[in-house]
Amino acid sequence: MSDNTSVATKKRSVTRESLLNAAGEVVLRSGADALTLDAVAKEAGVSKGGLLYHFPSKDSLLTSMVENLIEQFEQFLEIETVREENPTAKGAWLRAYIRATDLFDRQNAAIQSGLLAAIAKDSKLLQPLQEASKRWQQKAYNCGISPLKAGIILLAMDGLSLNQLLSISCIDDKERSQVIAELIRMTYSDD
Repeated sequence: MSDNTSVATKKRSVTRESLLNAAGEVVLRSGADALTLDAVAKEAGVSKGGLLYHFPSKDSLLTSMVENLIEQFEQFLEIETVREENPTAKGAWLRAYIRATDLFDRQNAAIQSGLLAAIAKDSKLLQPLQEASKRWQQKAYNCGISPLKAGIILLAMDGLSLNQLLSISCIDDKERSQVIAELIRMTYSDD
């Protein structure tokens, strides 16, 4: 690949990423109904034609938002897995998942709002997330703790994510930290 080709590819991916972030910002600020190609182009500071080059339809934009959500979360998960002293130890993967979910929820409201937009517009766009969730569930079930306990932890993390995403405020930040600590503790115990 020539230097010019690699620069063009990098610029294209940066633009694509900025468009996805702009879409998330539109949804975060104005709701899923405000997510239009025109609004995203305006938010990103590009022409509608520039947006259409990367995303030829609103569905392709929404699909990419969901896929981007998964990719970003899996980057967090990889970092947290590496942080485990012994990544193959009992419960290690699930501990990494808990920490990654907590960090992701706190740092990526705009990206997560894309998920809400996808749900609001067309539930079939969630298929990549459903497939990723099945992979994560299998990893949780195979990390050395009982599948029942792993399932409870996954559901608790889903609840915490929704609490954060929807600003329900069932618990405050201190309580959330306590719940996270208890879920991590559960990955070490046999009861």
